[in-house]
Amino acid sequence: MGRAPAIRQTRRIGRYALGVDWVDGHESIMPYTSLRAHCPCEACAALRADDRVPGDRGIQLRSIDVMGDASAFLTWSDGHESVYLLSELRALCRCAYCVGEPERPITG
Repeated sequence: MGRAPAIRQTRRIGRYALGVDWVDGHESIMPYTSLRAHCPCEACAALRADDRVPGDRGIQLRSIDVMGDASAFLTWSDGHESVYLLSELRALCRCAYCVGEPERPITG
């Protein structure tokens, strides 16, 4: 069993995505729309159950606070708040390596 994911640092990527540098050296770029669409809270889960997408395309991430070694607290421009376990956040990475296509990286 591998180590639990841990975040070294986060950064904004333009106005559309969150960059996450993981302690194991992996780097993720996570679009805000994807992060909000996968928000694990009950209200967002209910929207997804009705085939609706939480948030809107113009949504912006206001802040992210890494809470210890286990979770991240995200605050959105519309006042919504999301709490992700770091394992849930890491699972949202859609890079070639994480989706099982390491021979097709976007860069390098």
